[in-house]
Amino acid sequence: MKINKTLIIITFLIGLACLTFGNNITIARTKSDLITINEILQKQENVTINEWSLHARERLENVTSIKDAKAYQSKLSKVFPNSDWVETKNHQSWQAKMVLQSSSKMEESIILTTSLTTDAVQTYIMYEVRGKKLEDTEMKRLDMEIDKKFSDIFRGKPTIFSCIKGEFSDKMNETLPYKVNHLLNAFQAKKVEALEEDDFISTSAYTPLFEERIDNSEKEMNVQIGLRTQDMGGKTTFVVGTPIITIEY
Repeated sequence: MKINKTLIIITFLIGLACLTFGNNITIARTKSDLITINEILQKQENVTINEWSLHARERLENVTSIKDAKAYQSKLSKVFPNSDWVETKNHQSWQAKMVLQSSSKMEESIILTTSLTTDAVQTYIMYEVRGKKLEDTEMKRLDMEIDKKFSDIFRGKPTIFSCIKGEFSDKMNETLPYKVNHLLNAFQAKKVEALEEDDFISTSAYTPLFEERIDNSEKEMNVQIGLRTQDMGGKTTFVVGTPIITIEY
């Protein structure tokens, strides 16, 4: 009886450990940072979303030559047989890009790049997808598809950069600092540092809402908010990105 109880306890603990490990991965992707940004911005008044993007990348530690990179490229070709690669090479790098889809709504691609300028060759695999405004249901469906592609493209856990770009309506006739604070509050974010000009503000902050993060001068940050006023009294555009902004604004 004691042996049975011990086995039951051990089995339970192993199962709990597996469940915890699995849940950590699932939680990270069940509700991605891109969806979180989208949901929060959708709730804000006088805000319009115009563009979104997701960029994921991973360094391939064991890929140390162009030959190795092309072997990895060949494996991806078998996973995505309906798309072709376009290769470019110069004295600094070799790159292969595969466009998975390109339309008025969305562009999606895989990029494999090898640097030739360092003593130790570095190779990165990248996945990029960007598009226009999507409804919540479309965004969640897309997120599930991206999750599947991640498992096909990457060996480990990639670093993910998520951004959404939009604008404030003319009804919100407030100063740039007010609008930045409005967004910081919406994302439960605490400012770490900021760059302010008359028609431009870039703020780095930290929020518990996002998974990705970077260290900046010994301070953690995982969200950037950028605002720009086009002309005197003109519309104000914004970008929210985690852990940093990766699109122009």
